[in-house]
Amino acid sequence: MAVTTLILTWPKKPHPPAGATTLIVSLGTLSQALELLTMACAIICVTALGWGLNLSLGADPAPKNNP
Repeated sequence: MAVTTLILTWPKKPHPPAGATTLIVSLGTLSQALELLTMACAIICVTALGWGLNLSLGADPAPKNNP
């Protein structure tokens, strides 16, 4: 979870995720490669749908950080 936080802090994202995905994988809840692939596809789909919804509603997907 620390690595996830570090990776998202580096490009100055507003906040790291809750870490549920990281915990699911690290605790071994998913035991087969197909389960991991399914979870990765679900994450990609939810992200794409979120971006699409933000764009269709005219919302700014993420605040712009000005240094």
